[in-house]
Parts: sequence; structure tokens; C-alpha cells
Amino acid sequence: MNIFVKLIKLSEFTFKKVNYYSVIFEEKDYDEENCEFYDFLKRMSQKTEYDDDLSNLLVWIEEIGNNYGAKEKYFRQEAIDADVSALPPKYCHQKVANIEVHDLRLYCLVANEHVVFLFNGDVKTTLKAQDCPNVGKYIKQANNLVKGINKHFNEDIKWNNDQTDIIYNPDFEFEI
Repeated sequence: MNIFVKLIKLSEFTFKKVNYYSVIFEEKDYDEENCEFYDFLKRMSQKTEYDDDLSNLLVWIEEIGNNYGAKEKYFRQEAIDADVSALPPKYCHQKVANIEVHDLRLYCLVANEHVVFLFNGDVKTTLKAQDCPNVGKYIKQANNLVKGINKHFNEDIKWNNDQTDIIYNPDFEFEI
């Protein structure tokens, strides 16, 4: 089955050091609220027992965006067969910053220190993410999305002059 995807810049998640993007699947209207990241936020906000985790995950996104930049140490490596990362950072970094997130996983692509694609995720309940009934489908989806995005870098997706943002045609879509 062919699935087509479009990129979208997250207007409320553009910070001094990082510009965040997400993706929208073809069956949804091209509107920021229909992106995968907002789907994650909507679903997780309905699970009230994870309110603190979700709030702290959003703090991490803002801290990385405003203060740290998207350095590798702030992301978990979650690759199956593509360069997928996840938030929150490993526990040692959470502890130092005093911003703890226990069970949520948000899958993403760190394109460089200035551009991050936020996808989707859920509550992780098993040791290995791909074995988890909640996040398993999202880590697999993220791997497919990363392969699709990486395939189009330097052709349909280009870097601006100082590599702090990307340039693409809003009509651009790719297949996963």
C-alpha cells in the first residue's frame, strides 16, 4: 500500500536554536493540527495519569529548542533500520536537568543541531520499543518516515545557507 506524506513546520515549536517539523499523511487535510506530532499530543493529553510526563516532555522540546540545540546526548537512539531518535533523553540527562519523563516516547529525526522532525509515540511498557504494543507501530512508522525524508535531502529538501533550517516546496510529498 502506497502512503504519501507531506512535511510541515510546527509554528508553535520554532525556537532560537531549533526549528521543529512534523509530517501529515495524505488522507488528512494539510493543516498543522493534523500532523503526527499533534496526534501524539492529543492522545497523550487524554491519558491524565501521564500529565506530568507530557508536560516535562514539552519542557524538553523547549529547552532543547531555546538553550541546548539538538545535540545527540539529548535524544535516545531508537533505530531499527534508519536514524530514528526519541525523546526524552536518557535518564542521566533528565536527572541533571531535573526534568524527568518516565514512560512516554516521542520518535523523531534529528537532521542536525537546528532541525528536528517530531513524529508520534506513546507510553512505552516493554524493554524493547519494537516489542511494545503501544509504541511498536510508532517506532516502525518513524523508521519508514526517516528513510523517506533522508532519501529526499539535498534534492526536494534542501538546507538554507547556514544549515539552520530547511527549504522545501509545501506541495512536496514523498512515499513510504
